[in-house]
Amino acid sequence: MQKEIAGLTRQRISEALFLIGFGVVWAVNWWWPGLLVAFGVSWSASLYIQKRYWGAAVVAVLLCAVPIAYSALVAWEGAIPFLVIGLGATGIARAAYLRPEG
Repeated sequence: MQKEIAGLTRQRISEALFLIGFGVVWAVNWWWPGLLVAFGVSWSASLYIQKRYWGAAVVAVLLCAVPIAYSALVAWEGAIPFLVIGLGATGIARAAYLRPEG
C-alpha cells in the first residue's frame, strides 16, 4: 500500500512539473525546444524521486544540451535523426543492462 502511494505521489509531482513547464512554454511562446525541456524536467524529477540519481542526471544533461545546441545554430536537419537514434539505442542498452535477474 505504501509503495502504491509513493508511486502516485511521484506520478502527480511529475505531471504537475510538466504542466508548470507547459504553462511557461506557452507564456513565453518557446515551443521548440521548450516542450522538450518541460518533458525533461518532469522525467528527471520522476527519476530523482525514485532515487535513480544517475538516470536523472543523464536525462537533465541531455535535455538541457538540446536547447543550448539549438541556440548555437546547429544544422538540425542532419543532427535530429542521430539524436533520436542515440536516445533509442541508449534506452535499449539500459533495458538490457538493467533487466531484473531471474
